[in-house]
Amino acid sequence: MNKMFLSLLLITSAYSQTLNFDEALKQTFKNNKDLKNHKLDIELSNLDIEKINSISYGTLSFEEQINRTNHSGYVFNSKLSSREASFNDFGAIQYDGTSSSLDITPDNLNNPKARNNFNTKLNYDIPLFTGFKLSNQKDILKLKKKIYEIKYNSKTNELSYEVLKAYNAAVVAKEFIKAVNKAKESINLVVKTANAFHKEGLVTKIDVKQAKAYKLSINSKKIQAENKYDLALQYLRFLTSNDEITDVKELKNINISDLDYDVLYKNALDNKNSLKMQELNKKIRKKNIEVANSQFYPNVYSHLEYGFNDDKFTLSNEKDYYNAVIGLKYTIFDNTRNAEKEKKKIQYKQANLNYEKLKDYTKLQLQKALLEYKAKEKILKERKEEVLLASDIYKQSELMYKNQLISMTELLKQEANLRNSKAELILAKYEKSLAKANIALISASDFTQETKKVKK
Repeated sequence: MNKMFLSLLLITSAYSQTLNFDEALKQTFKNNKDLKNHKLDIELSNLDIEKINSISYGTLSFEEQINRTNHSGYVFNSKLSSREASFNDFGAIQYDGTSSSLDITPDNLNNPKARNNFNTKLNYDIPLFTGFKLSNQKDILKLKKKIYEIKYNSKTNELSYEVLKAYNAAVVAKEFIKAVNKAKESINLVVKTANAFHKEGLVTKIDVKQAKAYKLSINSKKIQAENKYDLALQYLRFLTSNDEITDVKELKNINISDLDYDVLYKNALDNKNSLKMQELNKKIRKKNIEVANSQFYPNVYSHLEYGFNDDKFTLSNEKDYYNAVIGLKYTIFDNTRNAEKEKKKIQYKQANLNYEKLKDYTKLQLQKALLEYKAKEKILKERKEEVLLASDIYKQSELMYKNQLISMTELLKQEANLRNSKAELILAKYEKSLAKANIALISASDFTQETKKVKK
């Protein structure tokens, strides 16, 4: 029996995990599906860049055309292409040298027999000059790739904040359970005291009943606290994709070396991911103007062709041919080009305005976050003093009840005040940790060592 119990204990231990914040964050980065999707976006952007590079190298294609026709033009052209045309195709047999024979309609030329034609060829097409369109599109794709990389980093920061909320919520719920358990211990002593006093005839039965009813109320508070803890752990399991998490360690507080507004705002301007993306978007809009300008340049292209033409498939050099073409296309008039260029200029102005708007919004966010943090810091200080005071009052109340100076109702009231004060203190610690993490998120400060590793 003992061996079976030990085996069950070992199995349970093997599938349960107690994590600290950094471990939870590492697992989230490893397993998060959104991050995996962002990585795939980066891979796709690499392929887009490779595609543009490939256009610059041109395309080589093999082509085989097989046709059968009695169309006089096609038949004669295929004979010429395979070097088989003869004077007889022009009706030479019908021509007798007289002037009147010049008006004879050559039957071989106009009513040829159906003929097969095999045209086997290699084609090489390459753009020689596109008005800098390809180079600008390549630059745009490189900028888009950087945006995807920044989106990946931005997602890690958002996840860091979300994991912090979930992790600290679990820690806080755990502390609530501890606080309720301590309250139960206190109430158990109160119940014992009330029973002892009742036996001595010092208090009425109502005191005992009040104490027992309050004990049941504490039990319900414990159930609520345990439920909140389970919910917090469940959300943490969801974020980390780890169903084996059963416990968490200490509360996580983010360290920011300097909480000066000017320092934080400058750091945000230099490092904030949303601002970086908007800056890149500005560059893309500017490049789009240059792409629109390419329509005002001539396009130069080349087509090279080497093939074989005959009434059957052949690779004989007696039937081969080549064709080399250099072409130039220049649009003299197309007013849509001007409209498109003006449209791109307006979009560039919009990108600049959006960037400035984002800077202003970041400033507002940071100011609000700092005010919120300072308020939470003051509240935490007040809560600590409140707990000390409530604890002293409750101790005095216990002593006064034992000396029959106050009623059971008053004693339980002071215990409730103490328990509420402790709960408010725990909540104040949690809210302060989130307020500071919010500052780090807005100002693009290093959130944790783990997020720093991911950014590299």
